[in-house]
Amino acid sequence: MTLHAGEPRFLTQYDGGLIIRLMASQVPQSECQVPNAERGTADTAEWRASSFGLPPEVALPIADAAREAGVEVYHAAMSGRELRVQVECESGTSVRNCSDFSRALSSRLDAVNFLHRQYTLEVSSPGIERRLYRPEDYAKALNQHVRVLTRTGWVEGLLVAAAPTGITLRNDCKVKDARCKIQDGGHKEATADTTSTSTFTSTSVCFADIRDAQIRVSETELFARATHNA
Repeated sequence: MTLHAGEPRFLTQYDGGLIIRLMASQVPQSECQVPNAERGTADTAEWRASSFGLPPEVALPIADAAREAGVEVYHAAMSGRELRVQVECESGTSVRNCSDFSRALSSRLDAVNFLHRQYTLEVSSPGIERRLYRPEDYAKALNQHVRVLTRTGWVEGLLVAAAPTGITLRNDCKVKDARCKIQDGGHKEATADTTSTSTFTSTSVCFADIRDAQIRVSETELFARATHNA
């Protein structure tokens, strides 16, 4: 999935996300010029980028590139020489959004000789079944089904509350109550007018106990979205 100069290759993920990978050493020098841009006060993109635990020499170019490309940084992480950034737009994230951000960021990183230009940049959208990292990510995922890994194991349910310190998940279940009548011969059989009652349990989880979390979408909902976008 290497992006050669002038030959971009894209991969559509199973959950509808978009991804683009770029080997910095294959970018021509002519494409490594940083566009002129005014550096204003810290905005949302810069604040988000700097809160991922990345060093300033990485966080600031990410924020500037996001501002230029008109996208919001959802998540960023670095592992060895690989830098992975997820971006999104309110109107929906397109291949063009990922490509524009990738070019804007790679030009800034190459201009400062980041890792001697020996790095891999991966830009993608979070996708439908996105992972949740910070409190604001959970707040945006309210009323969606979420699967969470805690210190003691996995829990899942409908995300009904997201506070600064943790979340609350709700699990719904239906219990059928089959009424019976006595027939000749003493045999019992369930009548047709069975009833069902809904009950639910709530589970509260502190952010300090969360090891991983992800939105889960049913196959029915995935099919409905695919049909709607077709």
